[in-house]
Amino acid sequence: MKQPGKDKDTKNDKWIEEAWKAHSPQIYNLCRMSCESSEDAKDVFQNIALRFFKCAKSIKYGDSVFPWLFRVFRNCFYDYVRFRQKMMPFSIASDVVGDYMALPAESSVFYREGNQKNDELQRVVNSLSRSDRELIDMTFHKGLSTEELSVLYGVSFSAITKRRKSAIKRARNVLLG
Repeated sequence: MKQPGKDKDTKNDKWIEEAWKAHSPQIYNLCRMSCESSEDAKDVFQNIALRFFKCAKSIKYGDSVFPWLFRVFRNCFYDYVRFRQKMMPFSIASDVVGDYMALPAESSVFYREGNQKNDELQRVVNSLSRSDRELIDMTFHKGLSTEELSVLYGVSFSAITKRRKSAIKRARNVLLG
């Protein structure tokens, strides 16, 4: 005797499994491109997989899964970055030894030039909208191509090109103006 709703659950489980098999290579490639090491990429990918299978029942059958997976990837990657910033390996501990130096770091020419450039870059980045920052980050920092970005955002190739050009133009205007 059939239980009511049993076929629906089986159908939904198969759809979830097929969606994961279809999109997991793309998500793993994003993890590999974004993380510093393959172990970190595997950790981020594992977190994405756990979140996907934990929340997969709430996704409607037939909905596009990739945008949701990309948001989860972005959030997991940001968590990874925040976690990495909290940890300081001893190999870079000498870079922050300036607090213990006999002379103040501000007296160094390199300190002033570096901070001025960082402050200026931070000002330009902060002036951009969130979508502009994300598009520029995906293009120049993570190295995604225009084709990959158009698939990722679900817009045409020319739309990505126009958005990127306008974001760079806005950044240039802030930098020069």
